[in-house]
Amino acid sequence: MTVGYFFDLDGTLYTHRTHDVSSKTIYALDALKEKGNRVFLATSRTQAELEHLPSSLRQFPFDGRILEGGARILDENGNDLFKVKIPSASVKQIQNLCQSHGWIWRYSNSFGNYWAVPPTVFAHHAYFKLYLCAPVYVPYTDQEALNVLIFLKDPSDVKTIKKNVHDCSFVDFRHAIEIREKSIDKIKGVNWCKKAFHLQKTYCFGDGENDIDMLKGADHGLCMGNGHPRLKAVADEVIQSVDQDGIYQYLKKNQLI
Repeated sequence: MTVGYFFDLDGTLYTHRTHDVSSKTIYALDALKEKGNRVFLATSRTQAELEHLPSSLRQFPFDGRILEGGARILDENGNDLFKVKIPSASVKQIQNLCQSHGWIWRYSNSFGNYWAVPPTVFAHHAYFKLYLCAPVYVPYTDQEALNVLIFLKDPSDVKTIKKNVHDCSFVDFRHAIEIREKSIDKIKGVNWCKKAFHLQKTYCFGDGENDIDMLKGADHGLCMGNGHPRLKAVADEVIQSVDQDGIYQYLKKNQLI
């Protein structure tokens, strides 16, 4: 039986406390591969946001990388397997809305990660703190966009965005909102890989609200101990935190490695 293991990145494989991944986590991923399993990354990060990860994680031979919250899937060699763009009309709605409200926004595509408008110092520093890198400023005209992130001035701005931006799906991070094409979610990427790689069973690991549908749709949905309460509520099991080597401990305890 071919089994697929899907891992969120931030807060699941990778800890922002030290900006690192533990040696036990890498050991666990290696052991899964050695046993003939398929191992996948499933993150909202863009390809550019993977470049400053520790080399042990950046160079790990994932069978596939689900990026942009599910809008893009790359094979182990970095070639596109799947890609869904946000409709141009929707991106124009985002652009007009951000211009009228003075919101900072970033868009990403197959070529890079870009600020659509000049960022504030706060936005730049907030971004760099998370990813150890930041987008470059390239004004949006009519470029491809797979994923958009808007920095909010007030959490209530979410209602305005959802009302005025059509044909999209949204992930609310309170001080920012992530936008993808309406059909896109991590679980769509998982299901695409399940079919393409002929997987009979899936294990999905995550920690955030944007992992809810992925864990609900998995055969086994595992939430990290540091995960969001809403994710814990839908998970099949809550395991130890990322800083306690939760993935390694779970796989070892259940004799999966």
